[in-house]
Amino acid sequence: MFSDVLKRINAHETYKRHIDIFHAVTYDNIDGLVAAFVRNQPFDVRDKNGNTVLHLAAKLNRRLLCRAICVYASHLDLWNTKNNEGKQPIELAEDPNIKRDLQSLSTVRSTVDSHHMAYNKHLIEKKIKENSENNQNQKVVLSLDGGGLRVVLQCSILMAIEREIGEPLRNRVHWVAGTSCGGIMASSMSVGIDLSDALRIYIVIRKRIFGGNTQMFPKHSSHGIETCLQEVMGPKTPMAKCTAHKLVVTTAKVTLAPPQLILFRSYAPRIDPKEFEQLGYFNPNKILLWKAIRCTSAAPVYFQSFNGMADGAIFCNNPCIMVMTEFQKLKKIENYRGKNNTDEIGCVVSIGTGIEPSAPINGIDINLTHGITGITGNWKEVFANAKNLITVFLYQCTSSHNVHVGQSREWCHSMQVPFFRFSPHLAAPFELDNCKIEDITNAMFDNEVYIRTQINQQISDLCRLLKSMPRNTEPCQYRKITGYGGSQKTVDSPDGGQKVG
Repeated sequence: MFSDVLKRINAHETYKRHIDIFHAVTYDNIDGLVAAFVRNQPFDVRDKNGNTVLHLAAKLNRRLLCRAICVYASHLDLWNTKNNEGKQPIELAEDPNIKRDLQSLSTVRSTVDSHHMAYNKHLIEKKIKENSENNQNQKVVLSLDGGGLRVVLQCSILMAIEREIGEPLRNRVHWVAGTSCGGIMASSMSVGIDLSDALRIYIVIRKRIFGGNTQMFPKHSSHGIETCLQEVMGPKTPMAKCTAHKLVVTTAKVTLAPPQLILFRSYAPRIDPKEFEQLGYFNPNKILLWKAIRCTSAAPVYFQSFNGMADGAIFCNNPCIMVMTEFQKLKKIENYRGKNNTDEIGCVVSIGTGIEPSAPINGIDINLTHGITGITGNWKEVFANAKNLITVFLYQCTSSHNVHVGQSREWCHSMQVPFFRFSPHLAAPFELDNCKIEDITNAMFDNEVYIRTQINQQISDLCRLLKSMPRNTEPCQYRKITGYGGSQKTVDSPDGGQKVG
């Protein structure tokens, strides 16, 4: 019931009690449903009348629970199931909001393809035809944005792609890059963690990572995230052990002005290791995976920097352009040094963590006409505008959309490479450290509607393309990579690792 990785974070102890999901629905217990999901209990059970838990939740007007069942058991399509009387859950619901929610999962939106999408479809068909003749050098590049706990949306999109393709997605990807929580997601794939387990991990450890702080700043203590990363990735796992994929994690060196982009990689060019530093590479055998992820997750204000490194979102919350550059850089270096590298980018997939709705702010001007003493008269306005200024700065630093997506798409299309971008529009703002299961569930439901009704055809096209390309046959075994045969003691400050800077 519990995989090795879930046991490492003690999920088998925290969630050891079996959950009666019908009882949880009857008593409006959202935590019980989430616990059943973490335990990997079946959600397709029925009562004597053939009702599923979604039938019961709809009948009892439990809107949040209806949404939870739809997202945590999305692979079952329970909203389409019928009971012994031939009725679907929507027919038992009296709450119009529940009816609208369930209807929205089946209402495919008709849209007119933009010229970008039309051209992309042309490239997909062209690439599939070319791959039928020769596809050995074609590589799939996956780019994962940052966004804190909104990573659950990213994970759900990846799971939808995996369901469509019918096998672990990691077997169809060759390069994977991530920033912040996207770096955690990318690393999870590269060490062989199943996507469903990854989603469970985020749900289980969210309050340990974003557990607050006794100090005013940063918002959260670093102890929680560092302990969790060591438990999941192993305290002594070097990046070099992630051999199934070319893994790239971004971070920012903030001990310099201006800050410097630093990349941690699971690979290096096939050259003399003495030349790595000159070409901007670290030895992947000397970079501990958990430390690399800790660096990329050090979001300003939220966490303390780590060894002078902060969140890679300062440079590229959307690492798509960066990873394409890395692909070409490695190829250029190896070919120049006489190492034959004939790899080509065959497809680029970029996945975000949601686009928040725009919110008005009053202003960002901070006027101190009479110096610091001027604060006494208008201190509320000064501090409010200072907060707004920080908010604008953080949003700008962590932007993942518009310019970044457009540049990535045009670069791909100029190389005749299909490009896919998935990121839902959120109905409400979602802070990256929001641990409330109600807010997480609602955001995931909006994301499920997006998957089912807006990008379902794009996912189908993507999977047709992926199936025409070579599989990644490199072994990707979690136990072997992370060195855990069973339980292993986690240490706070493991020896080893290459000091950067």
